[in-house]
Amino acid sequence: MLSTIELEKYIKKEISDRLGKVNWREINFKEGNENSIEGTYIFVQNREYHILYTEKGKVREDRVTSEKEEVLWAVMDIISFDIAMEHAIKNKEGGRDFRRELFKKEIEIFALFGIKFEKKKRQEIEEILKKNPYNDI
Repeated sequence: MLSTIELEKYIKKEISDRLGKVNWREINFKEGNENSIEGTYIFVQNREYHILYTEKGKVREDRVTSEKEEVLWAVMDIISFDIAMEHAIKNKEGGRDFRRELFKKEIEIFALFGIKFEKKKRQEIEEILKKNPYNDI
């Protein structure tokens, strides 16, 4: 079990080694609670990793895990979305659902972290598309 400081170093190294410079403004490596500013808080408490989301003065979710890879996934989900959204906007094709480029870029990013991450992201996207298929005009 890593400490919060060790976990921060691990997460930042894993991501920076693969993606280079990224925006960390939404990720806080410290304990969060309902009085914290909105964002994601990553910390260790009682020998467990916490991924805590706050919004509008409330804790919306506090995921607890013993797996540092699950924490890496959660952080990657936030960071990759911003990167993929920027890519999708820049590469939008008229008449085609912009999510095509968004999802393609997300898969590309998650693939950098290994086949397990890539497969999990593909499955997540497949579930989204089952409920909300592409809407091309």
